[in-house]
Amino acid sequence: MSSSRTIASKSALSLGTIAKVLLVLAACLLAERVPRSLYADFRANPADLFCDFNYYLYAFTKVLQHPGDLSQLYDHDALVAFLRSMGARNTGEDVFYGYPPQFALLFSPLARLSPLAAKAVWALGSVVLFGAGVAMLAKLAYRGENRAVPLLIVAIALLSRPLLDDFYLGQSNELLFFLIVATFFFIDRGNHFLAGLFLGTAIVLKVTPLAIAGLLLLRREWRTAIATAVTSLAITAFTAWQLGLQVMLHYLVSDMPRLNAQNLLLGGAPANNSLRGAVQALSKFAGMSPSQSVLGAIWLATAVVVCGIAVVLVYRQHADRRIDFALACTTMLVASPMLEPVHLVALLIPLAVLFGTTLEWSETRLSAIGPRVELVLASCAVLILFFRARNVGYFAAVSIVYALCLARYFAPLAAAQRGHWQGISAGGRS
Repeated sequence: MSSSRTIASKSALSLGTIAKVLLVLAACLLAERVPRSLYADFRANPADLFCDFNYYLYAFTKVLQHPGDLSQLYDHDALVAFLRSMGARNTGEDVFYGYPPQFALLFSPLARLSPLAAKAVWALGSVVLFGAGVAMLAKLAYRGENRAVPLLIVAIALLSRPLLDDFYLGQSNELLFFLIVATFFFIDRGNHFLAGLFLGTAIVLKVTPLAIAGLLLLRREWRTAIATAVTSLAITAFTAWQLGLQVMLHYLVSDMPRLNAQNLLLGGAPANNSLRGAVQALSKFAGMSPSQSVLGAIWLATAVVVCGIAVVLVYRQHADRRIDFALACTTMLVASPMLEPVHLVALLIPLAVLFGTTLEWSETRLSAIGPRVELVLASCAVLILFFRARNVGYFAAVSIVYALCLARYFAPLAAAQRGHWQGISAGGRS
C-alpha cells in the first residue's frame, strides 16, 4: 500500500511539473509573440491589423447602413471597394465574406465604432470567450482530484498555433469554440435549455455545427434538440424580419454554394487540411493534378463514411457521454470539405477529452489502443498543432485525434469494468 501511494505521488508530481512547465512556456511564448506580431502589423498598416475582421466589418456596415438593400452583401467588388476605402492592402481575388446574414445582423452594432475600436472589442471579446471556454472544457474533460490535469489542458490550449492564427486574423473560431464547449458543458450538467441556446446560436453563425446537433439527436438529447431548434428558428426569423426573407433565401440557394466553391479553389494543404486538401497537396507533389470533380467525389465519400460511422457509434451511446461529444466534434471537422488552419481551434475539444479521461481513469483501459500509446499519439497531435501549418501536418493531427476517438468505442473492457462504467452512467453524469 505504501509503495503504491509513493508511485502515485511521484506520478502526480511529475504530471504537475510537466503541466506547470508547459503553462509557463505557453505564457512566455504568448507574451513574446503576441505584442510583437500585433505591433508589427499595426506599424506596417493599421488597416490590415486583424485583417480577416475587415470582411466582417464590411458586412456589419452594410447591414447597419442599408438594411433594406443587401444585394451587395456577398458582392466581391463591393467588398474590395470597402477595403480600399479603409486603407487595407489585402484586396485580391481570395477575399470574400461568406457567413450567414444572421452573423452580420447580430454583430452589426460593432459598425458604429471606428474600425480600430471595433477590432479591439472583437479581439478582447474573443480572448475572454476563449478563456471561458477553456475553463469549462477543463472541468468537462477531467473530473478527478489532480489539479495538474486542468493546468495541462489549459497549457495545451494556449500552445495551439491555430489559436494564435485565429487571434491574429481576427477570425471567429474562438467564438465558435466557446459556443460548442458551452453546449457540451451544460448538457453534461443537465441544463438542456442553456445547451440548446448555445448550440442554436452556433448553428446560425456557422452552419457546420449542424453535425453536432444531428449526433445529439442520435443520443436522444430531445430537450437540447428542441431548445436548439427554437433558438435557431428565432434568430433566423428575427433576421428575416429585419433584413428580408429574400436575403436569407438567396444566401442559401445562391451565395453559400458559390462562396463555398470559390473557397475550395484556394488549393490543398496546408490551406485546406481536410482529406480533400491532403490528396490535392500530395498529388501536386507527385506531379499530378486531380480535377475538381475527383476531389469533390473524395470529399463526398469521406463525409458519407465518417458520418455513417458516427451515426452508428453515437446511436449506441458510449458509457461516457464525453466520448460521444469528442466524436461529434471530430466528425464535424473530418467531414468538412474545407478545413482551414484556424478551424482546428475546435480540435482542442476532443484532445482535452482524450487527455482528461485517460488521466481520470489511469488504471482502466478505455480504448482499443493502450493508454501509453494513446497519450503518445495525442501528444504528437499537440506537438503538430504547436507549429504553423506545413504540408499535410494538420491533416495528420486531425486524423490522429479522429482515430483515437474511434478507438474509445472498442475498448477490451472486462466484465467488472463494464459494470463499473454502467454504475457511473446510472449514478449521474455519464
